[in-house]
Amino acid sequence: MRPEGLRQSDRVSFRMPVEASWNGNGGVEVKQSAETLLVSRNGAVVRLAERLFAGQEITLRRQREGDNWKIARARVVAEIDQDPAGFLYAIAIVDPRANFWDIEFPAPHKAQEALARLLMECSFCQRREIVYLNEPDLKSFEIRKCVARVCPLCDSPSIWIEAQPEAPATAPGAPSAAAEAAADDDRVTPRRTRRRVKARVLACIRRRGFQEEVAVCEDLSKGGISFRSRNQYPAGTRVEVAVPFTPGSSAIFVPIRIVSSQPIPSAGLFRHGAAYVRPPMDSGA
Repeated sequence: MRPEGLRQSDRVSFRMPVEASWNGNGGVEVKQSAETLLVSRNGAVVRLAERLFAGQEITLRRQREGDNWKIARARVVAEIDQDPAGFLYAIAIVDPRANFWDIEFPAPHKAQEALARLLMECSFCQRREIVYLNEPDLKSFEIRKCVARVCPLCDSPSIWIEAQPEAPATAPGAPSAAAEAAADDDRVTPRRTRRRVKARVLACIRRRGFQEEVAVCEDLSKGGISFRSRNQYPAGTRVEVAVPFTPGSSAIFVPIRIVSSQPIPSAGLFRHGAAYVRPPMDSGA
């Protein structure tokens, strides 16, 4: 049994239409359209119009090209929230080898050497993958909104762009704080000397109970970021950040802790330094 609290992969804020079905009263099959709000290697947060119960098994279907459908069995872990469009459920894919989302998730421990992360796709074959950006990649994305890398499927160099959601937002706002809750511990990346990379890219700051804010990064390192913000976050505040961030696109939020906060009176802004919080991870998943 996998210990609780171990993160098996990044979680991507990504909207994708799916069809969910299950046995209702009297054994009658119920089918309903749904959409994802978050996806991970072996699970998701999905929105459904009907209330389900924890432990209930459902079948998910996702249309690929034409009449090609991908099918997976899933289990409802918990109802975590609701909004005007329906109920939000955390679900787990029963077969961890299914790769139901057609997204490649790298081993989580590889993220420790990344400056930033994005859900990207090959412009030739549309293969999707969580890409951990190094300094040249980040600079390329900052200037051109794309990176050049070898595609494992094409087996050749190709241009990779940020993957776009497959479904429009059905309700205002992003996944709730409950949808984003995770069993992270408080281990902050050690504050040893790290090379900082200057990059003017957008970041999205998410704090439980507050509206999301789009801020501007000044520099990034493997251990954290520095950003300018309209809001002041006191030192010690825990928030989540997605960087780089493109409004309306997919986003990968990770936990950070504010370590410094300085006002910029001339601009009416605050400059913050933040360190990534490393949750416990299962590198073998």
